[in-house]
Amino acid sequence: MHLPSSVVVAVSFLVASGSISGVQCAYCDDHKFKELRPGVQFTKELSSSEYGAISSFKTLHCCGKKYLSLEWFKDGRPYPWPSDVSSFILNPESANQTIYTQSLTQSDRGVYTCQLANHTTTINHSVNLGTTDDAGYWGDPLPTYKMPRVHYAEHGDFIRLYCEGFVGKVKLPDATNTITWKKIGSNRTVESNDKYEIQEVIRENEQVLGAFLYINNIQETDYGQYSCSISNTDDQIVQQFTSVSKFVAKEQSEKKLFKELIFIICLMVLLILTLWKRRWVVAAYRRLRKNIAKDKYILPKKTTWNLIIFYDQENKERAHYLKEKIEQQQEDNYIIKSYLIDFDEDSIKTHVDLAKDYDFAVYLLSSDDTQTSSLTKSSLKSFIEDNASLKNYLINYCDSPTTPTKKWCDKIVLDLNDGLAKRNQNKLSNSLLGVV
Repeated sequence: MHLPSSVVVAVSFLVASGSISGVQCAYCDDHKFKELRPGVQFTKELSSSEYGAISSFKTLHCCGKKYLSLEWFKDGRPYPWPSDVSSFILNPESANQTIYTQSLTQSDRGVYTCQLANHTTTINHSVNLGTTDDAGYWGDPLPTYKMPRVHYAEHGDFIRLYCEGFVGKVKLPDATNTITWKKIGSNRTVESNDKYEIQEVIRENEQVLGAFLYINNIQETDYGQYSCSISNTDDQIVQQFTSVSKFVAKEQSEKKLFKELIFIICLMVLLILTLWKRRWVVAAYRRLRKNIAKDKYILPKKTTWNLIIFYDQENKERAHYLKEKIEQQQEDNYIIKSYLIDFDEDSIKTHVDLAKDYDFAVYLLSSDDTQTSSLTKSSLKSFIEDNASLKNYLINYCDSPTTPTKKWCDKIVLDLNDGLAKRNQNKLSNSLLGVV
């Protein structure tokens, strides 16, 4: 009995499809991670790059669990795709974890992304798909999985390493492809035994070659660097490296926390210093007033007079000269205090009460400034006359220089002596001599 050709083709397609579905479903069922976290997650290593020969069969996988939705995108465009964008279709028997094409085309190249999601979490992974000539691949192996730089494990732990690459398929009787693991420093290929277990993974019609290296019961000698070598026709080799190290995440976390703590402490200290400086400036003037008042009442009995000298920054040297000159000539007849103040009008008015309890007050200021000159000639004398007690005597020179000279300061000393002599002779009583 002869069947129609269309029926034969249909039956062949269904048989082939069934075989494909079975193989691709098995891919996500094999080599799953042994310890799985709660929630949506990927269940095995994910390729970072994929390659396939033009016109050949090709699959892409996204193995996961505990997800409520799975979506595929190509270059950001969601599935389904028109034929000029991609010929890949979903395989529903793999719970949409696999997409495939019966005949790979140039338009299939691009970045494919799968996205897994549940009610609270969304994760995604992208893989770049490239194509090679349909006549076979003759170049160096192309890594498809990027190994982590370091795998962490504690003593007694179980760990797995994975390495994979595209080697193509050359139709030559002596063409062979191999994959081997080595521990750097031992100069020997790792072989399966009680300590190590190697399991090869061959897929895509022998075009992709991979191998797991399982290490049981990690000991001190197992730490170090490992290499994976993938060969294509025995003379083209690509190597990848990874290290097995002790788990240091906690130590790194503590170092990070310590650095953050130091930063916070420094910030707090800086803030405290800033606030303290502001309070110090405000309190400085208050201490000045208290000290002046306090100094007045601790004068020794043998002191006849006390004198206060106010000066601006420009006359600091003249003020010190005047103080020394008076102390040298008058010996114990004077106790002298000198203070640096700002000679703006508001500041001078706040210092009037500082001079009330002194017998003499001398103001040394520069008259080259318009405001200061005005205060010297008029308002300064006016507010001192209004506020100073009657026993205060102040020296006056109407022809004072712009900046008081040492010679001019010598004249002040003579006037002080003259005023003192007249007061002792009762020839001068409760009068105001003037204002400098």
